[in-house]
Amino acid sequence: MACLENMSDDGVLEGVEMLARRSNEITAELLAYLIEVEERGLHLREACSSLFAFCVERLHMPEAAAGKRITAARTARRFPRVLEMLAGGEIHLTTVNLLAAHLTEENHGELLARARHRSKREIDRLVAEIAPRPDVASRIVALPQPVGQAEAVGAGVGLEVRAPERVVRPAVVAPLSPRRYEIRVTVDEATHDKLRQLQDLLAHGVGRDPAVIIAQAIDVLHERTLARKAAVTKRPRRAKSTTKRTRHIPAAVKRTVWTRDGARCAFVDGKGRRCSATGGLQFHHIKNWARGAEHAADEIELRCHAHNQYQAVLDYGAELMARRRGGSASAREPSSVERRDVTRGYVRPSQPSRRAA
Repeated sequence: MACLENMSDDGVLEGVEMLARRSNEITAELLAYLIEVEERGLHLREACSSLFAFCVERLHMPEAAAGKRITAARTARRFPRVLEMLAGGEIHLTTVNLLAAHLTEENHGELLARARHRSKREIDRLVAEIAPRPDVASRIVALPQPVGQAEAVGAGVGLEVRAPERVVRPAVVAPLSPRRYEIRVTVDEATHDKLRQLQDLLAHGVGRDPAVIIAQAIDVLHERTLARKAAVTKRPRRAKSTTKRTRHIPAAVKRTVWTRDGARCAFVDGKGRRCSATGGLQFHHIKNWARGAEHAADEIELRCHAHNQYQAVLDYGAELMARRRGGSASAREPSSVERRDVTRGYVRPSQPSRRAA
């Protein structure tokens, strides 16, 4: 890095302008690469179930930065002019994100031209012009007035006391201290009344603390959902013997696979990195059910939907899978090198390296 203390004022200003230009060009180039990563499905071979996971886990972007760049990249894929304007500093990422939902083949040229060198506030006004929203309806609602926080309006006789405006926030799950979390949600009146009734019914048992009641309710729902989705239960039934080949995976096998893989996608890339996805998990036959695989625990592993589909493309080809899905292939056919990479990086679930991944 250059020594700035000894640099002239003109040198500092020239350096700032040069770096700003480079930053714009690099941003546009990064988006172009992200487009290519998603087009080729390269995030999948890197053990990431989505482009977002790839940006956060492999490129170490903050979640907000990753979301903003992915939106801009997908918009630029539809309208290549976006990359040119970003590289030239004519628009910024915030502009692209604000306009993304409103750009069409017919209007994108005009809107991008109008957005050139505009501030966020000006872009907000532009969006309000092209996509006006109705006025907020007047309403009267029952809200608690915080003690000591009322606002006095007027003076003397007839003083009006008005409670401060209540800000409605989305549901929040935030860490407060090690192993302790704040959960803040809004529920309807029926749910509120049920919680109140549970407090009364459990007052002499677990107590009236809503946190304890909600924790127990989550335990019950968690247990029922695991039993339905993964056959994980404290009292498993004895498996029925059958000679008929069926796609139904025995409950005992599901329990073993789910526990062994830790309720997480088991795909491992060529560098030994395991996919972090824990949602949308599916039971995947390593040797493929259609090719005669059996329902044995050591032949089945958990896969997220994205990596289950990715493996199907590797095994059967993009064109065949596209025909089966009734659409067109969104990613190109994996190369022989990619096939070797996936095979070379494959780690069986029972091995310690998978546990540590």
